[in-house]
Amino acid sequence: MEKPYIDESNIITEKPSFDPGLTSSEIASLWNAYLYVSMISVFIKYLSLHIQDSDIKSLAENAVQLYEQQAKDIRNIMEPDNLPIPVGFTAEDVNLEAPRLYSDLFCNYYLFCLERFIIPRNAFNLGLSTRYDVREFFNRSIVSSLGYFDNVTNTLLSKGLYIRYPNINLSETIDFVKKQNFLTGFLGEKRPSLAQEIAASFHLIFLNSVGKNLMTGFRQVTRSKQVGDYLERGIKLANKIIDTFSAHLKEDDIPVPMFWDTMVTDSVEPPVSDKLMMFHIGLINTCGAMDYSLLSTLNFRHDLKAKYLLIMAEAGDFAEDGTNIMIDNGWFEEPPRIINRKEIINKVH
Repeated sequence: MEKPYIDESNIITEKPSFDPGLTSSEIASLWNAYLYVSMISVFIKYLSLHIQDSDIKSLAENAVQLYEQQAKDIRNIMEPDNLPIPVGFTAEDVNLEAPRLYSDLFCNYYLFCLERFIIPRNAFNLGLSTRYDVREFFNRSIVSSLGYFDNVTNTLLSKGLYIRYPNINLSETIDFVKKQNFLTGFLGEKRPSLAQEIAASFHLIFLNSVGKNLMTGFRQVTRSKQVGDYLERGIKLANKIIDTFSAHLKEDDIPVPMFWDTMVTDSVEPPVSDKLMMFHIGLINTCGAMDYSLLSTLNFRHDLKAKYLLIMAEAGDFAEDGTNIMIDNGWFEEPPRIINRKEIINKVH
């Protein structure tokens, strides 16, 4: 597969003489990045073992190498500063002998959605970074993810599997909005949807469809009733989001994205730990919150904005309950925090 051209001329190449300690934002960014790259690498390693399509298998194997290298790079930054390395996810969290749980098509869509989450997350982390080596790490992570995203997209296109955003018929004139009813949507006649409003709804339907399949597989294999009930709730929430924004597209006779393949097998043997399942859903919740916040700004109609606010509130409650489950089971690895000076004083006195 041909590697896309990437201009790396903007990547930092000369290390400055001054090398300050890591700031709080850099420590937090590296810590969280280590957790998700270690989780992703072990999960995709399992997926890659069962992929039959050679092109998709190659993509998965490349992803494992990419994220394993990123985990190593983070350790190389944190260790010289004597910072604790997160436990993260290891071989103990994956059963490579477990049967196939997901189809090749799911794996391709999963890798596609994964990069759409990771690229903006790394860009956000880069914006919080000051020190040379941290900026270089996130800069290179973004560049490598952009190249990888191109490869994943090209694979979907070459196989006729890419679900395109809808084509629409546009007004041929350019004008400025003159009436406040441009914003209305609850009362009176609704104006036709904007291109960006259609794209936002389509985007959420697609991402939640892939997420629903991921949770369906996890729900099928988990041995924990608590985790199973939570995943069942997540599947219902995904369905609600899909139905909500599908209704918006149907109002304007816009086709709704659909999948033509059953993406979860009948396996009931867990390929990953419940801890990994819960953390993965937590990562989706976090990235989803970023998506909802951004996409809500692209919608001007009051009725569409209201849908986003309702979804964000429900998704926020779902995410918090997931964190509580992880805490209850001892799976939530506490992020770095400042020392408790009150405890130190109490020990002295």
